[in-house]
Amino acid sequence: MSEEHLFGIRLHPATAKADVVPGAREIGTVHDGEFLVMEDSDGTTSVHDSATGDRYPLNRDRRATEGFLEAFAEYLSSGPPTPGPVTMTAEQAAERLRAFREGQVRPRALPTDKGLPHRTRLRKLRKRLHAIDTTATGPDSWWRSLIEEAENDLL
Repeated sequence: MSEEHLFGIRLHPATAKADVVPGAREIGTVHDGEFLVMEDSDGTTSVHDSATGDRYPLNRDRRATEGFLEAFAEYLSSGPPTPGPVTMTAEQAAERLRAFREGQVRPRALPTDKGLPHRTRLRKLRKRLHAIDTTATGPDSWWRSLIEEAENDLL
C-alpha cells in the first residue's frame, strides 16, 4: 500500500525497491505515474519524467522529501478553510455578472475561523523547509513553483 501525499505525490513504503533507472530506484509516483519519484545511489531524491528523461531535484534524501510534504500540509491546514461552492439562480448569477462588469464586485464573506494569517503561515513554512533541506528550494528544484504559489497565497 502506498502513502498518499499532497500535490499528487504517492510514496511507496520505505521497504519497497524498484530499480527503473540505472543507479536509481523508484520510491514513488506523481500524478498516478505520469512522473516517477526516484532515489539515487547517493540518497538524493528527484522527479523523473519518463517521457523526456528529464529529472528535477527534490531533496537530499527521502526523509527530507517526506518532511517537505508534511511542512506543506501544515501550511495548508493552518490557513482559513476553503469556502464551499456557491449555488445561484440564473437571476442571481446575471446580477453578479452585471456588478462585476460595472466594477461593483463585493468581497466574499470571510469564514469565522480565519486560521493563521498568510504571512505567519508563509514564515513558518519557509523556516521549516530551510531547516529540513536548504538546498531544495533553489530555482531548479521541483518545489520552486509550489513555494512561489505559497508566497502568492495561491495554494
